[in-house]
Amino acid sequence: MKLTSITPTGKSGSVTAPDTVFGAKVNDTLLAQAIRVYRANLRQGTSKVLTRSEVKLTKRKWYKQKGTGNARHGAKSAPIFVGGGVAHGPTGMENWSLSLSRKMKAKALVSALSAQAVNIVVADSITELSGKTKEAVALLESVLADANRVLIVLADRNANVEQAVSNIPSVITTTASLLNAYDVAAANKVVMTSDAIKALEARLVSEASKEVEVKKASAPKAAPKKAAPKKTKAAKKSE
Repeated sequence: MKLTSITPTGKSGSVTAPDTVFGAKVNDTLLAQAIRVYRANLRQGTSKVLTRSEVKLTKRKWYKQKGTGNARHGAKSAPIFVGGGVAHGPTGMENWSLSLSRKMKAKALVSALSAQAVNIVVADSITELSGKTKEAVALLESVLADANRVLIVLADRNANVEQAVSNIPSVITTTASLLNAYDVAAANKVVMTSDAIKALEARLVSEASKEVEVKKASAPKAAPKKAAPKKTKAAKKSE
Protein backbone atom coordinates (compact mmCIF):
# COMPACT_ATOMS: atom_id res chain seq x y z
CA MET A 1 0.00 0.00 0.00
CA LYS A 2 1.37 3.43 -1.00
CA LEU A 3 0.81 6.31 1.41
CA THR A 4 1.45 9.99 0.65
CA SER A 5 4.43 11.57 2.38
CA ILE A 6 5.54 15.17 2.80
CA THR A 7 8.99 16.62 3.44
CA PRO A 8 9.87 19.71 5.52
CA THR A 9 10.08 21.69 2.27
CA GLY A 10 6.54 20.71 1.31
CA LYS A 11 7.41 18.23 -1.43
CA SER A 12 5.21 15.15 -1.67
CA GLY A 13 6.24 11.56 -2.24
CA SER A 14 5.09 8.07 -1.33
CA VAL A 15 5.86 5.53 1.38
CA THR A 16 5.16 1.80 1.29
CA ALA A 17 2.92 0.60 4.14
CA PRO A 18 1.77 -2.94 5.00
CA ASP A 19 -1.41 -4.04 3.22
CA THR A 20 -2.50 -6.02 6.29
CA VAL A 21 -3.02 -2.74 8.16
CA PHE A 22 -3.71 -0.08 5.51
CA GLY A 23 -5.03 -2.12 2.57
CA ALA A 24 -7.39 -4.62 4.18
CA LYS A 25 -11.05 -5.07 3.30
CA VAL A 26 -13.20 -2.56 5.20
CA ASN A 27 -15.79 -4.10 7.52
CA ASP A 28 -18.37 -1.30 7.67
CA THR A 29 -20.60 -3.09 10.19
CA LEU A 30 -17.78 -3.71 12.66
CA LEU A 31 -16.44 -0.17 12.21
CA ALA A 32 -19.87 1.31 12.95
CA GLN A 33 -20.19 -0.92 16.01
CA ALA A 34 -16.78 0.14 17.33
CA ILE A 35 -17.67 3.83 16.90
CA ARG A 36 -20.98 3.31 18.70
CA VAL A 37 -19.26 1.54 21.61
CA TYR A 38 -16.62 4.28 21.88
CA ARG A 39 -19.17 7.10 21.87
CA ALA A 40 -21.42 5.29 24.34
CA ASN A 41 -18.54 4.89 26.78
CA LEU A 42 -17.97 8.66 26.68
CA ARG A 43 -21.38 9.25 28.25
CA GLN A 44 -21.35 9.98 31.97
CA GLY A 45 -24.96 9.00 32.58
CA THR A 46 -25.46 11.86 35.06
CA SER A 47 -28.43 13.52 33.32
CA LYS A 48 -31.41 13.77 35.65
CA VAL A 49 -34.89 15.30 35.68
CA LEU A 50 -37.28 16.09 38.50
CA THR A 51 -40.18 13.73 39.03
CA ARG A 52 -43.60 14.89 40.24
CA SER A 53 -42.57 14.17 43.84
CA GLU A 54 -39.46 16.36 43.54
CA VAL A 55 -41.01 19.44 41.90
CA LYS A 56 -41.48 22.24 44.43
CA LEU A 57 -45.09 23.18 43.70
CA THR A 58 -48.09 23.35 45.98
CA LYS A 59 -49.79 20.03 46.55
CA ARG A 60 -53.15 21.55 47.47
CA LYS A 61 -56.14 20.93 45.27
CA TRP A 62 -56.05 23.89 42.88
CA TYR A 63 -59.70 23.86 41.81
CA LYS A 64 -62.81 22.27 43.19
CA GLN A 65 -63.72 18.68 42.49
CA LYS A 66 -66.95 19.27 40.61
CA GLY A 67 -68.59 21.89 38.46
CA THR A 68 -65.62 23.17 36.48
CA GLY A 69 -65.84 20.78 33.53
CA ASN A 70 -62.20 19.82 34.01
CA ALA A 71 -60.70 16.52 35.01
CA ARG A 72 -60.10 15.83 38.69
CA HIS A 73 -56.63 16.96 39.79
CA GLY A 74 -55.12 17.31 43.21
CA ALA A 75 -51.73 18.92 42.42
CA LYS A 76 -50.02 21.02 39.78
CA SER A 77 -46.89 18.86 39.85
CA ALA A 78 -48.41 16.23 37.55
CA PRO A 79 -46.39 15.59 34.35
CA ILE A 80 -49.23 16.78 32.12
CA PHE A 81 -48.92 20.37 33.39
CA VAL A 82 -46.31 22.95 32.39
CA GLY A 83 -43.75 23.15 35.17
CA GLY A 84 -44.70 19.75 36.51
CA GLY A 85 -42.50 16.72 36.95
CA VAL A 86 -41.16 14.63 34.06
CA ALA A 87 -42.40 11.09 33.63
CA HIS A 88 -39.98 8.30 32.62
CA GLY A 89 -37.02 10.70 32.33
CA PRO A 90 -33.33 10.01 33.09
CA THR A 91 -32.64 9.36 36.76
CA GLY A 92 -28.88 10.00 36.83
CA MET A 93 -28.16 6.33 37.45
CA GLU A 94 -28.06 5.11 33.84
CA ASN A 95 -25.15 2.95 32.75
CA TRP A 96 -24.40 3.48 29.05
CA SER A 97 -21.11 1.56 28.97
CA LEU A 98 -20.65 -1.03 26.25
CA SER A 99 -17.80 -3.42 25.54
CA LEU A 100 -16.01 -4.83 22.53
CA SER A 101 -13.51 -7.68 22.50
CA ARG A 102 -9.83 -6.93 21.91
CA LYS A 103 -9.89 -8.85 18.65
CA MET A 104 -12.86 -6.85 17.36
CA LYS A 105 -11.22 -3.56 18.37
CA ALA A 106 -8.10 -4.48 16.41
CA LYS A 107 -10.09 -5.44 13.31
CA ALA A 108 -12.16 -2.25 13.55
CA LEU A 109 -8.96 -0.18 13.73
CA VAL A 110 -7.61 -1.95 10.63
CA SER A 111 -10.89 -1.19 8.83
CA ALA A 112 -10.68 2.48 9.83
CA LEU A 113 -7.07 2.80 8.69
CA SER A 114 -7.84 1.06 5.39
CA ALA A 115 -10.87 3.27 4.78
CA GLN A 116 -8.81 6.41 5.50
CA ALA A 117 -5.70 5.31 3.58
CA VAL A 118 -6.16 8.04 0.95
CA ASN A 119 -6.25 10.67 3.73
CA ILE A 120 -3.14 9.43 5.57
CA VAL A 121 0.03 11.50 5.25
CA VAL A 122 3.46 10.37 6.46
CA ALA A 123 5.63 13.19 7.88
CA ASP A 124 8.71 12.10 9.82
CA SER A 125 9.88 15.69 10.19
CA ILE A 126 7.03 16.44 12.60
CA THR A 127 9.07 14.94 15.44
CA GLU A 128 11.74 17.62 14.87
CA LEU A 129 9.44 20.49 15.92
CA SER A 130 10.87 22.69 18.66
CA GLY A 131 7.50 23.42 20.25
CA LYS A 132 6.59 26.56 18.25
CA THR A 133 3.14 26.72 16.73
CA LYS A 134 4.49 28.67 13.75
CA GLU A 135 6.67 25.71 12.75
CA ALA A 136 3.77 23.27 13.07
CA VAL A 137 1.50 25.42 10.91
CA ALA A 138 4.20 25.75 8.23
CA LEU A 139 4.73 21.99 8.16
CA LEU A 140 1.03 21.11 8.15
CA GLU A 141 -0.01 23.94 5.82
CA SER A 142 -0.92 21.61 2.96
CA VAL A 143 -2.83 19.31 5.33
CA LEU A 144 -4.69 22.01 7.26
CA ALA A 145 -5.89 23.72 4.10
CA ASP A 146 -8.79 21.33 3.49
CA ALA A 147 -9.26 19.59 6.85
CA ASN A 148 -11.43 20.51 9.82
CA ARG A 149 -9.96 17.76 12.01
CA VAL A 150 -6.37 16.54 11.76
CA LEU A 151 -5.09 13.58 13.76
CA ILE A 152 -1.35 13.25 14.44
CA VAL A 153 -0.18 9.74 15.36
CA LEU A 154 3.24 9.37 16.98
CA ALA A 155 5.14 6.26 18.04
CA ASP A 156 5.63 7.73 21.55
CA ARG A 157 4.62 10.92 23.31
CA ASN A 158 6.59 13.99 22.26
CA ALA A 159 6.29 17.10 24.44
CA ASN A 160 7.53 19.45 21.70
CA VAL A 161 4.98 18.21 19.17
CA GLU A 162 2.13 18.39 21.69
CA GLN A 163 3.12 21.94 22.62
CA ALA A 164 3.47 23.02 19.00
CA VAL A 165 -0.03 21.88 17.98
CA SER A 166 -1.84 22.62 21.25
CA ASN A 167 -2.91 26.07 19.98
CA ILE A 168 -4.24 24.71 16.69
CA PRO A 169 -7.91 23.88 17.43
CA SER A 170 -8.33 21.46 14.53
CA VAL A 171 -5.35 19.24 15.46
CA ILE A 172 -5.19 16.49 18.07
CA THR A 173 -2.33 14.11 18.89
CA THR A 174 -2.19 10.52 20.06
CA THR A 175 0.20 7.57 20.08
CA ALA A 176 0.12 4.30 18.17
CA SER A 177 -0.63 2.36 21.36
CA LEU A 178 -3.70 4.51 22.15
CA LEU A 179 -5.05 4.88 18.61
CA ASN A 180 -8.65 3.73 18.16
CA ALA A 181 -11.09 3.35 15.28
CA TYR A 182 -13.19 6.40 16.24
CA ASP A 183 -10.27 8.86 16.19
CA VAL A 184 -9.20 7.62 12.74
CA ALA A 185 -12.72 7.62 11.28
CA ALA A 186 -13.53 11.09 12.65
CA ALA A 187 -10.42 12.76 11.19
CA ASN A 188 -10.31 14.45 7.80
CA LYS A 189 -6.55 13.94 7.60
CA VAL A 190 -4.25 11.59 9.53
CA VAL A 191 -0.57 12.50 9.88
CA MET A 192 1.76 9.68 10.91
CA THR A 193 5.45 9.03 11.31
CA SER A 194 7.23 5.97 9.95
CA ASP A 195 7.88 4.80 13.50
CA ALA A 196 4.16 5.07 14.26
CA ILE A 197 3.37 2.89 11.25
CA LYS A 198 5.84 0.25 12.47
CA ALA A 199 4.37 0.41 15.97
CA LEU A 200 0.85 0.01 14.60
CA GLU A 201 1.91 -2.92 12.47
CA ALA A 202 3.55 -4.62 15.46
CA ARG A 203 0.50 -3.98 17.63
CA LEU A 204 -2.07 -5.26 15.15
CA VAL A 205 0.03 -8.20 13.95
CA SER A 206 0.50 -9.32 17.56
CA GLU A 207 -3.27 -9.24 18.04
CA ALA A 208 -3.70 -11.39 14.92
CA SER A 209 -1.08 -13.89 16.14
CA LYS A 210 -2.83 -14.13 19.51
CA GLU A 211 -6.06 -14.91 17.69
CA VAL A 212 -4.38 -17.76 15.77
CA GLU A 213 -2.90 -19.17 18.98
CA VAL A 214 -6.31 -19.10 20.67
CA LYS A 215 -7.89 -20.90 17.72
CA LYS A 216 -5.19 -23.58 17.80
CA ALA A 217 -5.60 -24.04 21.55
CA SER A 218 -9.39 -24.31 21.29
CA ALA A 219 -9.36 -26.68 18.29
CA PRO A 220 -10.69 -30.16 19.23
CA LYS A 221 -8.00 -32.80 19.45
CA ALA A 222 -8.28 -35.84 17.20
CA ALA A 223 -9.52 -38.95 19.02
CA PRO A 224 -6.87 -41.68 19.34
CA LYS A 225 -7.33 -44.66 17.06
CA LYS A 226 -8.67 -47.73 18.76
CA ALA A 227 -6.70 -50.96 18.40
CA ALA A 228 -8.39 -53.75 16.47
CA PRO A 229 -9.99 -56.33 18.78
CA LYS A 230 -8.07 -59.57 19.19
CA LYS A 231 -9.59 -62.66 17.59
CA THR A 232 -10.87 -65.35 19.91
CA LYS A 233 -9.93 -69.04 19.60
CA ALA A 234 -13.40 -69.87 18.27
CA ALA A 235 -13.05 -67.26 15.51
CA LYS A 236 -9.64 -68.63 14.53
CA LYS A 237 -11.04 -72.21 14.29
CA SER A 238 -13.94 -71.03 12.12
CA GLU A 239 -11.50 -69.46 9.69
